[in-house]
Amino acid sequence: MSSKQPRFGVRVTCAGPLSGVEALTRSSVEADRLGFDTLWVHDYFVWNQLLDSVHISCGSREAYWEAAARDDYQPLFMESLTNLAYVAGITENIRLGLAVLCLPYREALGTAKQIANIDVLSNGRLELGIGQGAAKSTHNVEFEVMGIWRGSKVRHTREVFEAMREVWTKDKATYRSEFAHLEEAEVYPKPVQKPYPPIWIGGSAEKSLEMIADYADGWLSFWITPPQFPAAIADIHRRMEARGRDPERFTAGTEIQVYLADTMEQAKAEAEPTMLAFEEGYAGTTGHHLSPEERTDTLDAIWAASLIGSPEDVSEEIGRYLESGCTAFEMKFIYHNLDHLIEQWTRFQEEVAPNFA
Repeated sequence: MSSKQPRFGVRVTCAGPLSGVEALTRSSVEADRLGFDTLWVHDYFVWNQLLDSVHISCGSREAYWEAAARDDYQPLFMESLTNLAYVAGITENIRLGLAVLCLPYREALGTAKQIANIDVLSNGRLELGIGQGAAKSTHNVEFEVMGIWRGSKVRHTREVFEAMREVWTKDKATYRSEFAHLEEAEVYPKPVQKPYPPIWIGGSAEKSLEMIADYADGWLSFWITPPQFPAAIADIHRRMEARGRDPERFTAGTEIQVYLADTMEQAKAEAEPTMLAFEEGYAGTTGHHLSPEERTDTLDAIWAASLIGSPEDVSEEIGRYLESGCTAFEMKFIYHNLDHLIEQWTRFQEEVAPNFA
């Protein structure tokens, strides 16, 4: 079991049918007021109706159905870095997380300056997740839209990050590679946090694990259950030690769906439409080759790696995650409107979080 205190973060309303300026403002201010450790946004440029219907990080399937029936419906995803710059000015204590910034879509110098500026605007509250982008699917086409070759995305990610690191840590940054080129670039401000904001990386494929070992302060996993964590964490620690990095300073976390109700049965029934949307998106839409049995296994895995039930049920499951070594939670609550979200958050902070104080 990890000796670290758990960190409870929440995804704010920055995408999907419930999003907009008012929703981003209210959810961010309320997350800060309620005392969560971190608020998180995510990163897409291209966002369409299919993504609205299956990639539900902010809201519920029912909220999508209601919005899609309106004549004025438009899929909406608000840009991640400008979201955080805005949120920095309306919050006071909560840390600001990005899960995750897809670096092949970004130019190194300008992005490094934006990130440093957000850290300055927030007085050192930024948590930076970086990633290489997902595999091609019927609802993930950003590489193709932008004309970026997927085959080089790992190297592209590494080079952009390494160039940004030079900008943050050097008075004059020089970096030469295929995907990032700097010649004695004098760029200010530097980040408040030294040497730069904490770096989070997701994924569990071999190339992701190598990047985690090279660069990350934290691992932001997805759909990983408590029994899977100890071996995965041990593997990352071994890789870090081989690079001369201290694994004691490393944090294992998870991005996870959450829904609270009075009983497990009620929670499962009310969360089911949204959970089925994930199965459709990740097994039905992208995994059309899967057999019925494999699709069932996928849905079972989604449920198993979620925090759904009564406050007592959710507390017990969080305890299992903590025992496994996972101590940071980016919680994506299922909710039908903003009032429902605040009710869910309030209940978590009153009936779940105190069990881990």
